[in-house]
Amino acid sequence: MADYFSIQELFQSTDNMTYIRNNVGNDSGTDTVPGISWFTYNSVTAANIYVNGNSWIGIGANAEQVKVHRRDAMSWTIRREEGTIYNYYRFLRVRWEGYSQYSMTSADVKLVWDLLLLDTGDIVLHFETIPTNPSYLGECTLVTGTGNISFTPVAGGCVTFLHQNDSGTAFVRSDELPVLLDPYNRRYLITDATGALYTVEEGSLLKLSETELTAEVFETYGVQDIPDGALLLTLVDPTILYWHNSQNRFPPFTASYTGVPKPQVIYSENIDMSDSSIIGIEKVTVDCDDSALFAVSFDAGESWWTYTGSSWARLSEEASGMSKAALEAISTNAWAEKAITGQLMYRFVISGENGYVRSITTDYLNTEE
Repeated sequence: MADYFSIQELFQSTDNMTYIRNNVGNDSGTDTVPGISWFTYNSVTAANIYVNGNSWIGIGANAEQVKVHRRDAMSWTIRREEGTIYNYYRFLRVRWEGYSQYSMTSADVKLVWDLLLLDTGDIVLHFETIPTNPSYLGECTLVTGTGNISFTPVAGGCVTFLHQNDSGTAFVRSDELPVLLDPYNRRYLITDATGALYTVEEGSLLKLSETELTAEVFETYGVQDIPDGALLLTLVDPTILYWHNSQNRFPPFTASYTGVPKPQVIYSENIDMSDSSIIGIEKVTVDCDDSALFAVSFDAGESWWTYTGSSWARLSEEASGMSKAALEAISTNAWAEKAITGQLMYRFVISGENGYVRSITTDYLNTEE
């Protein structure tokens, strides 16, 4: 029996399924498929699964209980698979492949779907292919001991029926796959470019004195949940380490992350204002985000200045400056106090995930020709 990491992985392939019917048409007959002893539906053990050519299945009883576009259809291929998920949860999978119209084999009436029984008591239906011709769609219903539950199949989608009692007579429909918690004792640690090991304690990184990775170190110091990515920002080349107390292969690890760049300091060219036609600066306008900071230089970057609203002040820190509003508020008279060297440079600092400076526009005062 095959073992899988998830229900999604299980539905990705039919490689481990065995044929009950292989490309032989079945109009209205019923194939009897070996069932399992650990699943009960409508108070009946699912010792056999009954698969009908008209696109219905009976779980433990030769009756129309699971209907997926049930009509005068024809099955051509029936497959079966029994296995585990996480080497822990047992499942039985039965696949119906055929056409929703018995006399047609065109693509617009092709129908392929899976019945999945889990030892949790839940039922999952997976719809690989659904007819695109609306004239050949049929009834979609789960018949339970407490009433019928209707559903609408979507190609590539699933629907889940969550059991409400041990006898399998009552279910609740869900459009989400059931959550199967992995049964492992799992632990996470963090390492960096130096090979040091870290754990998380009270929301902060804690460097360990241990340097050798062993099961005992993971069990003693590891955390059960994947660490918050924000904790990794202070480390160089951080790596999240995973361990579990099982000989099973490790589950696929996926992560999403957003890189936030460090503040960037950018310099403009040294603008030549020595032309005799330029007699000053009227105003400056900027297209940028609200977090951008600006400084100006009148000596090719030897010194950098900000305007406080009433006077110029020299800056000592590279990543400092005034806001867009402060830069745009500098008056013509204030510019005239400093813009007397014939040179002008801008320095700006871009910060954060969405920081930007698109343009800085300088309007000059010119002599009349």
